[in-house]
Amino acid sequence: RHTKTTPFKFASKMLLRGFGRGFGRGLCGSVSSRLPMRCVSSSLLFKCNRKLSSSAFSTSKRTHVSADIDNNGLVGEKVTMCGWIESKRLIGEDLSFVSLRDHFGHIQLKFNAKDLVDDLKVVPEESSIQVKGTVVERPMKQQRGLGGSFEVDVDTFSLLGKCSSAPFSLKGNAKEEVRLTHRPFDLRRADVQNALVTRAKTLSAARSFLENQGFIDVETPTLFKRTPGGANEFLVPTQEENKFYALVQSPQQYKQMLMVGGIDRYYQVARCYRDEGGRVDRQPEFTQVDLEMSFVEQEDVMSLTEGLARAIWKAGCGVSLPETFPRMTFAEAMSSYGVDKPDTRFEMLLHVVDEELAENTVKLWDSVSAGGNTHFVAMKVDNAKSYFTRKNIDRMQSYAKGIDVPLPLVGVVDEKGRLSSTLSKGLNGIMQENLVKRMKATPGDAIVVAAGDANTIHSGMGKMRTYLATDLEDKGFLKIDKRQFNFLWVVDFPMFEPHEIHEGRMQACHHPFTAPISKHNDLIRSSPWEVRAQHFDLVVNGVELGGGSIRIHDAELQEYILSDILNEDLNVFKQMIDALKYGAPPHGGIALGFDRVMLVMLASKGALSLRDVMAFPKSFSGKELMSGAPSSVSKEELEIYHIATK
Repeated sequence: RHTKTTPFKFASKMLLRGFGRGFGRGLCGSVSSRLPMRCVSSSLLFKCNRKLSSSAFSTSKRTHVSADIDNNGLVGEKVTMCGWIESKRLIGEDLSFVSLRDHFGHIQLKFNAKDLVDDLKVVPEESSIQVKGTVVERPMKQQRGLGGSFEVDVDTFSLLGKCSSAPFSLKGNAKEEVRLTHRPFDLRRADVQNALVTRAKTLSAARSFLENQGFIDVETPTLFKRTPGGANEFLVPTQEENKFYALVQSPQQYKQMLMVGGIDRYYQVARCYRDEGGRVDRQPEFTQVDLEMSFVEQEDVMSLTEGLARAIWKAGCGVSLPETFPRMTFAEAMSSYGVDKPDTRFEMLLHVVDEELAENTVKLWDSVSAGGNTHFVAMKVDNAKSYFTRKNIDRMQSYAKGIDVPLPLVGVVDEKGRLSSTLSKGLNGIMQENLVKRMKATPGDAIVVAAGDANTIHSGMGKMRTYLATDLEDKGFLKIDKRQFNFLWVVDFPMFEPHEIHEGRMQACHHPFTAPISKHNDLIRSSPWEVRAQHFDLVVNGVELGGGSIRIHDAELQEYILSDILNEDLNVFKQMIDALKYGAPPHGGIALGFDRVMLVMLASKGALSLRDVMAFPKSFSGKELMSGAPSSVSKEELEIYHIATK
């Protein structure tokens, strides 16, 4: 029956039915909707879970791709295929075999005519070719090879694109700077393509999950204004003198304004920019799965994010995550792990052992002065007697010196429950027994102890814990399963911390729009140092995947925090404060660093840094080696923007 439907109602219905996703697939055909795939080893990019029709990937240049051939229904059929010559094997004047690689895998080609073999000899490997031939079954003894059970008996072939000079061998281990310089060629490597395919599948799953939860995808501007705090920003000059845009570090203010505007649930796959130095888990431009929700509390955002993580991990690598993730307070994390993003796949917990060690024990550490603010912190390393050689201890102490941890000492528990090595020299028998008992150590275990200022020794020992775990794993003394994903929430962060640059000032631990926990509202004006925030970080395997919070929706409170506590210029945030005066709803959200998601997910496949999971990453120093960016600009071009350089 016909009913009257307003345009708004129609759009709402289509949104809730997933019209946006279906429409998107109809236009461009997402990879996941056309070909079921899973995470695979680098030797094979795709494994088809169903028989493909001959037209699934057919074009005017080809009838089939390599993944189509691996089913016996095509034996005897004529096919046209395109791809790259991965390798050639010349058997005789009239027989040669080629491994043809395309985006979907490999197929063996058989050239068994002299004229074909002669033409093939002059074609370099990694050239793209088109072949026409017949699908045949390979001899049984050859079917275990890379090409599978079938091959193509070639009738004709033509050269499509000649590889005049390969910059390196795709089968070898070229240096990263060489690979990034020749990135278009490097993209052919199986592990890179697998990472990009997994990334596309995972992102598709994230979009699908969020849209099924009623979120709508809203693009926000990349060009914004300079804002204080946080990382350095990239400035964008304009032709108006002394007027600059800044590339957004995140869509934070825009997404909060969307909540004010009545967009109940927003998400965006957002490009973000920070002018930071090189690190394995940082890039100057990166991707966030960004979301915001209205009329919610902290548990609502965290619960939804858990569902999003489950959808992402299931689609990306087939791993089922638990329904809920453990919670850990910031204080607990710092006390037991020394970091606010703990890796819980291994023990080596930190313990304060002030009661077990007498005050005069501080003489073991020349750089530490005895006093009421000194703490002794210890960690136990199971079955590490053989690891703590003189060489490894020296390396550990050298690392500790570089991170300002006073000389850590090691004691190995012997069969009598006493300590040997350097730590035992300053402890009497009773102190040794008490320390071993406190750490629940057994013969063969090692205890690492350091002393230092109570405000810094835990974070220093947290870095030592990570260093030792990495070195123990590298040397075979500790096994950490990279396919094990230990998710947890870190909550109850302090709202403020000492400013990194300006002594005596405060800065927001998360960002200045984070709301305090409700029972601490009154402390904002009297004791801001004691205030805890409605801030929550999602952590897995020692990596912070994302940070979220409930936002301040009261304009007066926001103005007070910015001006009276953080000493910020209110004119910079005028647009935000004005927006909150329009009757802002309670709202909150989170942003997941999608590149980090992929790094953690693909660590078991060999991914070591964000550069391994991005199509065109910047180098460690923040440069794009392929194009030479950033590049110099002529004086004449600079004058257009009223800029002069030294």
